[in-house]
Amino acid sequence: MRAVSVSEAREQFSSFINWTAKNQDDVIIQNRGRATAVLIPYVDYRLLQAAREQQRKEEALEELKQIAQEVRSRNQTITPSEAERIADEVTREAIDSLMAQGTVVFEE
Repeated sequence: MRAVSVSEAREQFSSFINWTAKNQDDVIIQNRGRATAVLIPYVDYRLLQAAREQQRKEEALEELKQIAQEVRSRNQTITPSEAERIADEVTREAIDSLMAQGTVVFEE
């Protein structure tokens, strides 16, 4: 790992890019002694992106689990047959709407 100032990075940007790629290591760019950015090898960037995407998926799944729990707690009095009747009704309404829009066409 290397640490350089913003002015060094500006003056020697391509050499730091080459150094990063050759050494598969990071270059920390500092502004007034404080780290503000990092040049990283592309392979590390891909790993970072994959980790971020995994985190987003996990957060979305957790949110869906919380919503499902909330829906279950609100609808404890609905019987399975009542839930099926509601699902059928909503499905019919959605199909009717799609047919009216011409999005779905059923052939006879």
